[in-house]
Amino acid sequence: MDITELERKIRDFINSPRRQSTLLNKRAGWNKLCSSLDLIGDTELAIAAYPSLCKTEGDGAAYLIVYGILQTLLLQQDAATHIADVLDIKIKLPKELQQIRMIRNSAAGHPGMQKEKGFVKSCFISRFSLSPLSFELMTAYSDEKDYEMSHVVIPKLLETQNIYLGELLEKVIKELETQEMEHREKHKDVKLAECFPHTISYFFSKIFEASFNSSAFSLGAIHVKCIQDCLDDFQSKLEQRGEWDVYDSVNYHYELIAYPMSELKAYFDGSSETKLNDKDVYIFASFVSEQIKTLEVIAKEIDEEYESKS
Repeated sequence: MDITELERKIRDFINSPRRQSTLLNKRAGWNKLCSSLDLIGDTELAIAAYPSLCKTEGDGAAYLIVYGILQTLLLQQDAATHIADVLDIKIKLPKELQQIRMIRNSAAGHPGMQKEKGFVKSCFISRFSLSPLSFELMTAYSDEKDYEMSHVVIPKLLETQNIYLGELLEKVIKELETQEMEHREKHKDVKLAECFPHTISYFFSKIFEASFNSSAFSLGAIHVKCIQDCLDDFQSKLEQRGEWDVYDSVNYHYELIAYPMSELKAYFDGSSETKLNDKDVYIFASFVSEQIKTLEVIAKEIDEEYESKS
């Protein structure tokens, strides 16, 4: 199973504008999530490097490799559970992964003393059996129970981890997919593109007319309001989806529009503070028209995304 590809898919989900905006509201959780995803990738690099180290000779090197790879497996499991926790997805480590944790704790975590079912146990790696590939682990108990010997094969642990950790990450991805499709299904029938009707070009034509025809001046304020209503409707629909202030492109164009719209409103309201003339009005209205055309394109793209099944 390609753990790196599963990591990438989770990143794609959390980096979508709406989900990322929500996650960023809890900075500690976001940092935990990013650190854990990095750790999945980092540990995969360590695991990929392991085979090239297996020909290393010497007891010291063997201990270092065994301790390192066991710790790597534990870190990777912890990272997966942290990812699910931040995303509020319930997962449970299967017994196969819990067994790997027990081996790590006994051989490389707390070998000197562990409590198990009311008894104390101590664990020993047999140096004579040790290699980067495997080792014998002896467990001695505080009561009269006989000691136990177990044979640990690192490549088998890696294979088990890959299978069952992959299943955990796939469960996370499946839940994220379900949440996303439920959100799209809820809102897909509300078309954002409809916030900008074909009549919007008519609104602008009346503003242009009002700018140079005094008899049509009163039409200016009416149609500036019509355009503002379109912008407010688009914002409201995005807010209902939890997507207002999450698209950088939308924020950018709304910021550009805000000033000329306020100046156009002041001009047609007859404010004494306005400094616009008829040519300024034409330029400002033309600018707003172009920005809204771009917003229409963005709205259609979002609509298409919501209609998509993937």
